[in-house]
Amino acid sequence: MSTLNVTNIKAADGTSGLTIANSTGIVTKPNVPYGQASSNAKTVATAVVNLNSNVVSGGGMTVDQTNNRIIVPVAGLYMIGFHELADIAGYTEVIMRKNGTAIAGSRAQTGTSSQYGNFGAHMVISLAASDYIDWYGQAGTTHNNVNYNNHYVYLIG
Repeated sequence: MSTLNVTNIKAADGTSGLTIANSTGIVTKPNVPYGQASSNAKTVATAVVNLNSNVVSGGGMTVDQTNNRIIVPVAGLYMIGFHELADIAGYTEVIMRKNGTAIAGSRAQTGTSSQYGNFGAHMVISLAASDYIDWYGQAGTTHNNVNYNNHYVYLIG
């Protein structure tokens, strides 16, 4: 049996890929792509969700606040999702989209009596480098407070 004793695994160019953080064996991956953002504006029917607040990103992920999308840097399997708060007593629906096209199974909605009702969707999806995810208000209105919404994309493998 062989044992490989290392603390860091790096690419040939010196970029850190994995680090064994301490003696408990915790492994960190410092360059995993991730991005998230909130909106401080109401999302109304037939509009892309505004991604202009609480922006956090790393590992090469781009949160494009001009076009309200998150752009992935590398191909892989990603977790994508959102959480919203409906702002009206009526039907509200948000769709996750890949490159501007609705993703099957990515819709979430509230019912007719759900003013201030929480709703969201989450899924795993395969993305190519430079693909983007955005969120589209299909119907109704979402709340305009950054404390009640979040939109994210992160690489899982």
